[in-house]
Amino acid sequence: MVVRSAGADKLKLGSMDRQTTDSIRESYNKIADAYARRYADELQHKPLDREFLSRFAISVKGRGEVCDLGCGPGQIARYLWNEGVHIWGLDLSPRMIDQARKLSPEISFRVYNMMAIDVADERLAGTEPNERL
Repeated sequence: MVVRSAGADKLKLGSMDRQTTDSIRESYNKIADAYARRYADELQHKPLDREFLSRFAISVKGRGEVCDLGCGPGQIARYLWNEGVHIWGLDLSPRMIDQARKLSPEISFRVYNMMAIDVADERLAGTEPNERL
C-alpha cells in the first residue's frame, strides 16, 4: 500500500512491452472465474490482513480516493469500501473486472494497465497494490 505524500506530481509505475501485457491479460482472463471463487471471501480467514487493511483505511479515509491496482475480483476494494474508503479498482483483465463488478457493483472498476496509470497526485490518497507489485 502506498499513502501519497506531498511533492510528487503524478503516480507513475513504468511500462511493459505489448507481448508481455497481452500474455498476462490472457492468463488472468482464463482463470478469472476460478480465481474469483477462491479469493472472493479470502479476508474472512485472514485476521492479520484485515487489521492491516483497517489501519490503511484509517490513514486514508477522508483524504481522497484510493486505487486498488490489479484488483482482480475486487475483494480488497470491497473490504476497504466497507471501511469507508472512497476506492476504485483497475485490472488488466476484462474477465477479472467482470467478476469484481458482480461481487461489488457499488464500486467503480475499470479495465486498465496499472503500469500505464498516470493520475494526478492530488487525486489519490493512496494505492492498494497488495502483494501484486
